[in-house]
This record gives sequence, C-alpha cells and structure tokens, in this order.
Amino acid sequence: MLYAFPHDELKPISKDFTDSLGEFGNPNPPQCHQGYQGVALTLIDSLSTLAVIGNQSEFEKGVWWLAHEVSFDVDLKVNVFEANIRLLGGLLSAHLLASDSTLGLMRTPYAGQLLTLATDLGDRLMEAFEASPTDIPYAWVNLQKGVGHNELLVEETNTAAVGSFTLEMGLLSRLTGNPCYEKAAVEALSQLWGMRSPLDLVGSSIDMTTGSWNNRLGGTGAGADSFYEYLLKAYVLFGRTEYWEVFQGAYRGVMQHYRSGAWYDDADIVTGRTMHQQFQSLQAFWPGMQVLAGDVLAAQESYWHYFTLWKAFGALPERFLYGHGQLHSNQQQYALRPELMESTFYLYQATQDTMYLDAGVAIIEALYDLNWVDGGWASVQSVHTRKLEDHMPSYFLAEACKYLFLLFDDSFLQKKNYIFTTEGHVIPVLSKFHEPSPASAQLEQLVQQPPSPLRQAPPVKTMVLSPDQPQLWQLFQSMKQHFSSSSTEAPVAAVDSGHLEDAKLMEWIPADTLRMMQERNDASALQECASQHSQQGSSSVECAPSQQQLHSSSQGCNSIQVDDQSAAASFVTSCGGSSEDNGASSDVHQTSVKPASAALQRTKHTGAVLPAVKQKPDALRQRVCPSFGHPQVQVISLCHMVDVKSDHSCWSHVDCGVESVSCRDRICSAHGFCQAS
Repeated sequence: MLYAFPHDELKPISKDFTDSLGEFGNPNPPQCHQGYQGVALTLIDSLSTLAVIGNQSEFEKGVWWLAHEVSFDVDLKVNVFEANIRLLGGLLSAHLLASDSTLGLMRTPYAGQLLTLATDLGDRLMEAFEASPTDIPYAWVNLQKGVGHNELLVEETNTAAVGSFTLEMGLLSRLTGNPCYEKAAVEALSQLWGMRSPLDLVGSSIDMTTGSWNNRLGGTGAGADSFYEYLLKAYVLFGRTEYWEVFQGAYRGVMQHYRSGAWYDDADIVTGRTMHQQFQSLQAFWPGMQVLAGDVLAAQESYWHYFTLWKAFGALPERFLYGHGQLHSNQQQYALRPELMESTFYLYQATQDTMYLDAGVAIIEALYDLNWVDGGWASVQSVHTRKLEDHMPSYFLAEACKYLFLLFDDSFLQKKNYIFTTEGHVIPVLSKFHEPSPASAQLEQLVQQPPSPLRQAPPVKTMVLSPDQPQLWQLFQSMKQHFSSSSTEAPVAAVDSGHLEDAKLMEWIPADTLRMMQERNDASALQECASQHSQQGSSSVECAPSQQQLHSSSQGCNSIQVDDQSAAASFVTSCGGSSEDNGASSDVHQTSVKPASAALQRTKHTGAVLPAVKQKPDALRQRVCPSFGHPQVQVISLCHMVDVKSDHSCWSHVDCGVESVSCRDRICSAHGFCQAS
C-alpha cells in the first residue's frame, strides 16, 4: 500500500510498482500498456486475507475504495484465466464476506457494490466464450473491445485455463440469477472432458479453434493443475455429483498412470508412457487437494518429499528433475508460490500432527532468510544463486500469507464452512448454492462425454522369440529366478522402452539384472532384437549389445513384455501403425496380457500380483527387499505388487498390494484407493 497502491503489484527491492495485469500468461509481455494505470490488483486479490486475519478496518476501506474508484472499462488485453481467478474470484469472495453481517467486517451498510463490479468484469470475460467456435474460451480478451484480431491470433490455451471457471462463474450465476456464466463454464469443461484419452487422462496444451490437443503430454503441474482442483471443489460448493464423478475418473487416471512413488510424472496421455520425470512447484498443491478428497495417506507421502526439496534449497524451485536429482537448467526461480503452504495447512487440519506446524515455522524462517527485503517480499531468480527478483506477485498475499496464518490460527474457519478457490479466496459453502443448478443440462452432458475416439491407443503386436537366442533367454531366466519358486504361474516380465533408453528398468526388475544390462551396455538391446526378429522372421536372431544400441531410438515402440510358455519366451512390442508399416512377419498377431489373477503382470507404475507369493508376503520381502540396516545398499524398488483391481480402487486392505520403496503393505484409504501405509 505504501509503495504500489493503487497499481497492480509491488516491486519490493526498488520500492516501486508495476501494472502487470496484461502480462500474466504472456511469454512476451509488452513493456508498457499505454494509458493503463492498474486496477489495484493486489488489493482485490488480498481482501479476503484481510478478512481472515481480522483486519476489519482495512477490509472495509478496501471495499469502499474499489466500489468507487475501479473500472474495468480499459483498453487492455488480459489473460482470461488469470483475470477470472484473481479479479473475479477476489471480488466475489469479498462481496460474500462483506454481505455476512455475522463477521462484522462492514460498519457502514453494504449494498452489493462489489457484485456489481464483478458482474461487469464477468460480462467482459464472457466475450472469450461467446467468440469461440468450440465452447473452449479464447485465452485472451480485451476488457474494452472484446475478442479482436490480436486475441484471435492466439489459438493455444491450456487445460487449467479451460477447466477452472466453474467456481467463479458458477457463483456469479447464483448471485445474479443469470445462468449464462455457469452454462459457459460447464460447456467448456464438458468439451475438455470429452477430449480425454481412453486412460481418462487430459493433456495440457489445447488448440481451442479445433478442440484438439497440440501434443499428448499430460501431468498435474503447469497447464493442468487447477482443472483437477476445481472438479472437486465445484462438487463441494455446489453439491452436484456430476463434478464428483468426473473428478473420480480424472483422479483415478492420474494415480494409475502418472504416479511414480511420491512423485507424479509427465506422461503420454494415450499410452501412459512417462515422458518427463520432473517436479513443478505448482504440483505442491496436490497433497492439499488429496486431503480435501480424503486421501490423506497419499498426500502425506508426497508432501514430505516436496518439503524436503524446500529444505534443500530454502524454497521450491520452479522445476526439479527428480529422475536425475538436479535442478532444471533454466527454470530455477522461486516466484513466491504458495502451494506448499496450502498443502501444509490442509494436512495439519486433517491430522493435527505438530510436524506440520514445525514445517510452517521452517517455511516462514526461510522466507525471512531469503525473500524479505526492506520494501516487502521479493521473488528469487534462482534458488541456486539465491539472486532476488524485484517482484512480489499478488498471490503471495492472497494465498501464501493466508495459508500460513491459518496454519497457526484457524479461528476464522470455526464460524462456518468455506472452500478456497485456486487463488486462495474464501467462499462460504451455503445451502442456497446446493439448489438446482441453472446449468443442469450442461452438467448431465458432462458426465455422458465418452473419451475421444480419435485418440485410441495403437494395437499391440506380438512376436515370438525362442531359447535359441542365448542372450535374451539368459536375461529372461535371470529375471525369472528372482520370483518365488513355489509359484506354478509363469511370470510376465514387462520393460518400458522409454526407461530402457535411459538405462532404467521398471521398478521390480532385480538389481543384479539391472547391473548386468548396464555392464553389457544393452539398455536398448531388447528393443533392437525385437525389431530385427520382426523384419527377418527368424527364431534365432542374435542380439549382441553395443554402444550404438545403447543410444538407439525406440522408433515409437512403447513396451516389451516377456512371457514364458512351456520353455518358450514371447516378447511383445507395442508399436503404432499396421503390421506392414513395421515390417512384421506373418507370426505377428494380436494378443492380450494375462489378468493379474493368472500371472505376474507389469503395467505403468503397477507391480505384480503373484498368487502363491501373495499368500506369503513376508517371504517376498525377504527375497527382494534390501537390508535397510546397510545404507550402502542401493534401494531398488522390487516389491511393488499390483492391487487386485486394475484401477487401484479398493473395498478393503486385502485389495491392495505392496508399496514399492518401503516394501510395506499398502492399505485401502477412506477415499477408496490403495495407498502407502
């Protein structure tokens, strides 16, 4: 307020301001916007924080100043998603708080002036929906001129931007009686959910003019995060089971195909194949969302990995390559993101474990140590160099400070139930919001959306390799002998070619087998051998490993599976296209993997169910788990037995397998999913 008000955001090092609303989401932001002098963005974004901390006088002054001084009739191109969560959400939250006489925030009678301002903004944002040919809103809109030539040039948007309007637009419809806002938000969400893959996965980058994915990369971080969050929170706020049903499908897809221990990979949404093993700071919201869904055990497991990363750098880097244990080369900044604080608050609320209070203290101390300057809180250009950046984003006050305050003093929340938007704005959960939705028809269409038929996974092809291929046969036998000799079922060993390229194997492959493949430099030998056999139609292809094979390309193949059938091994290679396209011989045919109840099975992030060993889990642990008393022993995940149900759902603990890293039995959470104990 001292250095930046009424402009948008503070520059704490120079004690100056920036009118930054037009820069959010823009990779090439303009240096200035002629005539634009800010709309007090930080004030709008932080009004609910003032209410939470009990600063009645500043809250009331802020309400009246906005009611009389702010106008959105400005010639400014803004990101629709950012304007929605920061401005529209902030105004609606402040309106509801100011209207609640029991909170005592307004000494002078309040007559809904902020709702009038929010409605004006909502109408301007609606231009992005109404101009769209696909129900997916344009990413940009000019607040004064609508969607013009400059806005039409940007055809790309993302999943979070499309799927994160339901709370704010739904509220605006309920408060004004105009159904158009909620209908537009649900129609966009319905279009998005209809684009999901058969694995119930959504990508991140969308061509909104055609309603198709720009690529098949999906994850839970940037470009997708609040899509999942708003499905769950819309169910809580509005009580519509359609949101819950879609959340269940989306959440199940993530847990089955993205989850890698405590981390969440970026993967191909069609095949489920891992593309990147990187943590993005935005992903730190996920444990908090899991708490809200009731999946507390899974939330705790991920949280402590994220907090350990914070402790290592004194902040969360924008990206961390956990597959390599190193920072991203050019995304090492910490932009005062609040997601870790958010999850800390949720987990303490759920567990009352004082460890989360200790974590909160450590976070506050780190903020004072690294980010505090005389003019405020500064972002960090690199957590490695610890060089600061002259910028304090509005969400630091809207979210980070709010969640840290509530962690130690939650008295505000004792008065009634609230939901937090993705920007941290508090919205009371009122019974009137659970009344029939003005978008009932659109919600019914939402749950009826089938996966996109244009994005079906390619067929699986098989090719038989026999014992006269000595190196492959030896490798297969080496893997096989590590499983229980009492089992009468032949195991099916699966190897992901993407992991092979990086000399990494699936979690349960024995450590000595991994070492053998690394020593022989045949990390891609299996792929090469399968390809040679396909082209030559021979049952005796020699697969001699070489350095060239180590770095060879997978040529679009996704996995290799091994099946022992009466002393014959069958290698299954998943490749796209027809058999003619891949040069497959006449013995290539369609097949299906045996069900988990019949044999050992490996799919993406799923281990094995071996019936004979399942009855003797202790024997399996003794066989494959390392001695944790000897820290020099490298821990290789070997005992991640798959859950009984392919989608990780469960009715009781017996439906769950064994957790990969600790080798402990997994349990059935209250949410109905198998999680680490």
